[in-house]
Amino acid sequence: MILNPYLAVTFTMFCWATTTVLVRYIRDDAPPMALSFWRLVFAFLFLLPFTYKRIRPQFSIICDNWRLIGLLSILLWFGGNALLFLSLQFTIAINAAVINSVEPVIIIIFASILFRDQFTVRQAFGAALSLGGVLVLIASGSLEKLIGLNFNLGDIIVFCAYISWALYAVLLRKIPKQLDPMVVVTLMLGFGIPILLFPYLIETSYFRPIQFDWLTIGAITYLGLFSGAISMIGWVYGIKNLGPIRAGQFLHLIPAFTIVLAIALLGETLRNYHFFGILLISVGIYLTSIRNN
Repeated sequence: MILNPYLAVTFTMFCWATTTVLVRYIRDDAPPMALSFWRLVFAFLFLLPFTYKRIRPQFSIICDNWRLIGLLSILLWFGGNALLFLSLQFTIAINAAVINSVEPVIIIIFASILFRDQFTVRQAFGAALSLGGVLVLIASGSLEKLIGLNFNLGDIIVFCAYISWALYAVLLRKIPKQLDPMVVVTLMLGFGIPILLFPYLIETSYFRPIQFDWLTIGAITYLGLFSGAISMIGWVYGIKNLGPIRAGQFLHLIPAFTIVLAIALLGETLRNYHFFGILLISVGIYLTSIRNN
């Protein structure tokens, strides 16, 4: 069965919508580098039994592309994830969501510069609608609240994380299409473990070690399985089939899913601006996703 790339990317956004809130929630129990490191270890050990038989037949292709896979791993796991986890020690989740809304624009810029991707007027309008919908959700429909948001050092760190992640998303297309997406994710996880080992050891020795209890173990398990292994397979598959610009617009779903989860799990009230914001995001994604004739 061939998975629909739109469904794959949508599910990925749902998984990632929970990550920022979870990492922010357990920031006092799980330091960022430790959480990032053990998440990779869990995800790698989870995927390896399913993918090791697929790695050997593609070994020659892997050897030809190991430098690219290593670069993608640095951009993703240290720049895109470890820095994001670090930033949530200093900034609130809503600020991270505000900055995240700019990431599809960064992807467009990188794709245009590096691969000369064309970005049509229709797609530009759709991206603007999606961005507007995100801002409506974040500001609760109030321009005054949006202007009053305060940003700090953590927000600078998270912005750097999203730049790194956007570059990773664009360069991911250079991975040969004949490489199995599950193999690609497994390899990047394997590369990521030694990349994060040194920052993890520094954090443990000079700052604070992680306390392994049911809360941190549960968080590592969830982050490794859903926002790690499964969602990364969906994202790699989506990028290879949709391209970075169209797939990147689905990142606007993260704040929308976060609102829905808050209403469902935290008992928050559904307001009119929620409908309006999600509608703008949905229309914007549709406009940027439809193919040109």
